[in-house]
Amino acid sequence: MTAPGVEQSPGGSAPPNGAGDIPFPPRTGAGGIPRILTTLIERLDDYLTDPAAWLPGLNHVNGKNRQQRRERRSACVQLLRVHIKYLDLASMRVGVPQANGGFLNLTLKFLARQAGIGLRRAERAMHDLQMAGLVSTQSRCEKDDAGQYRGLASLRQLPPALFGAFGLGKWLKHERSKAVFRRHRAAAVVAKSAWRDRHTSREAARGELSLAGARHRLDRRDGGCKKAKMARPHVANTDVDDQVRRRIGSIKLQHPDWDREACYAQAYREIAPRR
Repeated sequence: MTAPGVEQSPGGSAPPNGAGDIPFPPRTGAGGIPRILTTLIERLDDYLTDPAAWLPGLNHVNGKNRQQRRERRSACVQLLRVHIKYLDLASMRVGVPQANGGFLNLTLKFLARQAGIGLRRAERAMHDLQMAGLVSTQSRCEKDDAGQYRGLASLRQLPPALFGAFGLGKWLKHERSKAVFRRHRAAAVVAKSAWRDRHTSREAARGELSLAGARHRLDRRDGGCKKAKMARPHVANTDVDDQVRRRIGSIKLQHPDWDREACYAQAYREIAPRR
């Protein structure tokens, strides 16, 4: 099925004639991809019009002096647009950064579907883009439990020179600096949150131990652990412990020189039910 407004080629596929012909166009504006990427996507139209003037390496990638055929040229541009759509400016890698710091690489099958071209045509276009130095790839694989190797999505990167070829070199440096800063700031926020969670957990654990110790000492003061438990079987009630925790803050304000154990002991002495 052909996208609306796209001319059908004799081979059965639809060669793109503009940036809007991508079946799954990039989201723009708030929450969308950076403006520099959409600008480059649009400027690739210039290569369709005059390939020798804009990307001569891609135009003569087949080693011949004649101009690259229109159908092949369109496939290369369409696939390159999709690479730009999923470009991570901080690393110049093609894919989706993950919240845990990882990176999701994209398969050629997925990129071909996004570009609206068949897989075989995408493979030929990818070969041309690689030979022209516009996309660099690194194959990846992993070993399964049976000891067999399984192929993974290749790591793909775009060269900064691609932006420079269309007059966007200085803008790219500025946007990459901002992207790297955002990445470092996000990592710092995650690290700080993790530290706060660990610190809070340790404080809560120490508070529980202090409360248990204060309760134990008071029980012994009342005549021994067993006797105190028989006389006050509900002293260890969770409600009492919650009241003790809430009381700690007030006691610390009144006696700032008291340590944790002294505060817990006083709070427990005030709140725990008496015989």
